[in-house]
Amino acid sequence: MKVSVVIPTYNDERTIAAAVESALAQRFDGTMEVIVVSDGATDGTRAELAKFGDRIRLIAQDNAGVSTARNAGITAATGEYIALLDGDDTWTADKLAKTVSVLDHNPACAAVFSNAMEVDESGREISHFVGPDHAHSPTLDEMLERIWPVLPSTVVTRRATMLAIGGFAQEFKAAHWGGEDVFTFLLLRERGELAYVPEALVHYRVRELHAHYASRMQGRRLETDSAKAFNDFARRFDSGHVFARLMREHFGARGRKLTAFSYDRIGNELVTVGMMAMHEGRPAFARQCYLESLRYSPMMLKTYLRLAWAMLPAGVSKRISPLLAPGLRQSLSGPPFTATQGRL
Repeated sequence: MKVSVVIPTYNDERTIAAAVESALAQRFDGTMEVIVVSDGATDGTRAELAKFGDRIRLIAQDNAGVSTARNAGITAATGEYIALLDGDDTWTADKLAKTVSVLDHNPACAAVFSNAMEVDESGREISHFVGPDHAHSPTLDEMLERIWPVLPSTVVTRRATMLAIGGFAQEFKAAHWGGEDVFTFLLLRERGELAYVPEALVHYRVRELHAHYASRMQGRRLETDSAKAFNDFARRFDSGHVFARLMREHFGARGRKLTAFSYDRIGNELVTVGMMAMHEGRPAFARQCYLESLRYSPMMLKTYLRLAWAMLPAGVSKRISPLLAPGLRQSLSGPPFTATQGRL
């Protein structure tokens, strides 16, 4: 077997069929298999996958997170190469043909990735994911300097290399919000070149940030503002600690910039959730989000201002709000965004 396509999926009933179809529709001369790992889906994902019959291999597991799901597919794979595809992305028909050939002709290459086209929910193209400053094969030093724009769905790697690095770090549990792919691609880059194909061979689905965060928070709203309830919520951001620990253990001082970036990212995520809470009239929850954010990013001065605003009595803030400039008022009271885009 030449290529094993590994598709982890969790509650992707609206998009999983298109993802699988794009893998099966590859104009590719080599042999391939499509492995879909259902990570404890609770929606209609399994029914959508059943329509493909024996054209795919389906692995079902309890919800354990995307790292565990990808690793299950990689372990079950029989291909020389592993091609990753997320359950809400799609490939162009020539994706494998244009990436596998790079690995075939360059034994020193550990993996290959391509550009991607961001698309909205209607399929309208928005922009390229990889900008001019990153449109090349990166050195390891470059990847340790800043987050390199490598989407999992664009990556094809050697199965032997993926197994040698231990796959995706399973310390990133189901509740965590990212970082496992960045760490894995750093480990791959240590093993050899991470080659870049400049063409957009993946359609990467995005939508408005408000909907993005609303979907993240759906079913996770706190019923109380108790300390225990908030601590349970805040555990969703433990990826920052996991990522920082793995970077320190493996890269030492060389990993300090990405460690700081990870903490800043989580601090910003918590501020965004806090601003959503303010917009929804939940200042107690917002205060907890801001305080937690300051644990990660204590130098974010605007967070102190937002925290002070969230501590004002409702009557006082209501009287002051009309006197503020519109931009400042939104910064304090939300919503945190308007029409910018974000990952599903």
